[in-house]
Amino acid sequence: MLKNIFKTALRSFRKNLSISLINVIGLGVGLATCILLLLYIWDESGFDKHHKDLDNLYRVAINFPEGNSAASPAPMALALKAEFPEILQTARLLKYPMLETMILNYEGEEGLRIFNESNGYYVDSTFFDVLTYEFVSGNPQKVLSENNTMVISETLALKVFGNQSPINEVITIGLPEGSFDYTVKGVFKDSPKSHIRANFFLSITNSDIGNWVSSETSWPNNNMFHTYIKVQEGKTLEEVETKLKAFYQDKLKESASVGISLSLFLQPVKDIYLSSDLGYEVDTNGNLRNLFVFGSIGFFVLLIACINFMNLSTARSEKRAKEVGVRKVIGAGRGELVKQFMGESLLMSVFALLLAFLLLQLLLPIFNNVTEKSLGLFGNPLLFPIIFGLTLITGLMAGIYPAFYLSGFRPVAILKGSRTNGFAAVSIRKGLVVFQFVISVALIAMAFIIQGQMSFLTDSNLGFDKEQQLVVPLQSEEARANYSVFKSQLESQQGIRMVSGGSSYPGLKVLQDWLLYPEGKTVDDVVDVYINRVSNDFFEVLDLEILAGRGYSEDFTENSSRLVVNETTAKAFGFGVEEAIGKKLIMEWQGQKNSWEIIGVVKDFHFESLHKNIKPLAFPFTSQPPFLVAKFESERTADLISFVEKAWKSFNPATPFAYSFLDQDFQRNYQTEKRTSTIILYFTVIAILISCIGLFGLAAFTAEQKIKEIGIRKVLGATTWDITTLVSKEFLMLVLIAILIAAPLGYFSAEKWLENFAYKIDLSIWIFVTAGLVAVLIAFGTVSFHAFKAAMANPVKSLKSE
Repeated sequence: MLKNIFKTALRSFRKNLSISLINVIGLGVGLATCILLLLYIWDESGFDKHHKDLDNLYRVAINFPEGNSAASPAPMALALKAEFPEILQTARLLKYPMLETMILNYEGEEGLRIFNESNGYYVDSTFFDVLTYEFVSGNPQKVLSENNTMVISETLALKVFGNQSPINEVITIGLPEGSFDYTVKGVFKDSPKSHIRANFFLSITNSDIGNWVSSETSWPNNNMFHTYIKVQEGKTLEEVETKLKAFYQDKLKESASVGISLSLFLQPVKDIYLSSDLGYEVDTNGNLRNLFVFGSIGFFVLLIACINFMNLSTARSEKRAKEVGVRKVIGAGRGELVKQFMGESLLMSVFALLLAFLLLQLLLPIFNNVTEKSLGLFGNPLLFPIIFGLTLITGLMAGIYPAFYLSGFRPVAILKGSRTNGFAAVSIRKGLVVFQFVISVALIAMAFIIQGQMSFLTDSNLGFDKEQQLVVPLQSEEARANYSVFKSQLESQQGIRMVSGGSSYPGLKVLQDWLLYPEGKTVDDVVDVYINRVSNDFFEVLDLEILAGRGYSEDFTENSSRLVVNETTAKAFGFGVEEAIGKKLIMEWQGQKNSWEIIGVVKDFHFESLHKNIKPLAFPFTSQPPFLVAKFESERTADLISFVEKAWKSFNPATPFAYSFLDQDFQRNYQTEKRTSTIILYFTVIAILISCIGLFGLAAFTAEQKIKEIGIRKVLGATTWDITTLVSKEFLMLVLIAILIAAPLGYFSAEKWLENFAYKIDLSIWIFVTAGLVAVLIAFGTVSFHAFKAAMANPVKSLKSE
């Protein structure tokens, strides 16, 4: 039976080669698309799944009036462990404030080697009791039990020590406070897929920040510690969270009132990567909504390919009607015919899978480049059963309607020559074409909207000068101490207009905030204000407009207890721009009141991405900023950087030189959106391509069915344009109907996507009109080929009898 089905299917494939190739190409491209997106979704869904007792692991987060934070106060972890027996273990993770990288020094047989390494964190000795890391050497429970100890990844171990064992070797960590020795006690396998991408971990009990950490006992302030907890088996999130919320509120009441409402909530560790987008995240997380979008695109692209198969199979039903009639006359039942046609569909899907594998070999490198991943077909043994299951479903989904439709023909009617394409079959086929183009038009509109928003993000006036701004991090004690002389050296170079510095700069997270209230009011009137410490000429370097008062410069030497604020800060306190000058703001800290006088108001600018509204921001003065910003006007950028590096090495020989450009740093805030827009654009093109392949085949059949009508019309004087219009108008009407349905769907989808941005483009009807026009032109171009071919055919040949 199977052998007969296979032979008949192959015979049908060869007999209708052009249609069979169209189906295989469509299904192959659809399967390749689906598998690519499946690989991406599979990879993104695999983060933080390696931890033991995963269902019992949570992160403590804090809700602030202006937004949520992934970090919590320093005493949280120890207090929760001591108070609640159902909490088995707790651990903290701390990222050094305003330090993107750390300097690692190692002196071995080859002499002193210096490395600039990112993704290093301070953690409690209990960290590996809560979160799971596989160690190559060292005991996870003991590696950080001593002061000034560290563990490093396999990659970092190879980079620093080569084939030498790193255990008990000493690495010197260069920090703004000085250099500190750490002893390597363990090596862990390169970080598995985790929301914590770590190259090394340092013990939080140490000689550099250890005293500060142990002195941090405030519950409302310094929410900089990521607190992880492991709870008893069987305890639900709601049950534990309710107890912790009440405990946290009691601790806040014991502290001095801070005038703002804070609350606690728990995040399951398994959900952090895809579902968490809080302030002060450890690293950039994924996006569950994007996975849903990509999954939907993959499904619809494959569905469009299946619709092509259905339409082309039912459209050529007249060519197979006599075959069905003869089979039924000689005794074939409907069930046998269904098996035959389903067998043909499954064979077609197998051929499509082979084509899909070939396409994947070509497309995977491109896709990996776009997604910045290293996806492969052979990374997971479960992947191939899923792919084969997907192929089977595709074959069944594509073939089930044609199989039941074709097997339902009545042999008597068929052998008499009655037409098989009834009204119901034609209507279903038209409905499927409409559905195809609804998806295509919606994707075209989304592609236009996403590209428009990306252009808006790139071209918007951010309120500061982001062009030709060189950023140099001052990550060591040496570099910060030499800031003034290094600044003077750079400003002496032709092409460098002005130099300044700050604890942050636009596009980089501002990590510090103060709770301030105006003089004459109380702590109940506090406003949470972000803090960026800056040096002389900061506002001039970034071309920020000072609306009232002054900034910081060498003309004014008394800058302690002074603040420059942005417009939003002044408004938050109820001050007008001019009125704000001379006003004093109070910060209560550890029982003392600190007064700050406003000396300037700067025009609002976007120091964060356009995802967020402009928040209150204040600028105290510092003489040793963590980052240097140099405004340059030279077209010979490479020569300029070479000069800066040479000057750097002369002042800071023990600190590696690093640099970036401010405009590029700011645009990194939109990496996820750029990646999403590129993927959607690529797969929109694929969806349109598959739709056009099906439309191309249907147009060929339509032209063939109307061949005698076209011949008669030509004899009666119809022009080529008349014939082309005759064949094309039916399809164009279907596309126009699809546009009317797709417009509201596209609008709704775009509205949901744009919710991620505080500043966004307006959705204009012209976007959907343009998307529809593109779809019409593509459809007309596809159909008109066969229409024109039919119009140019010799009517004498068309009107010959069979």
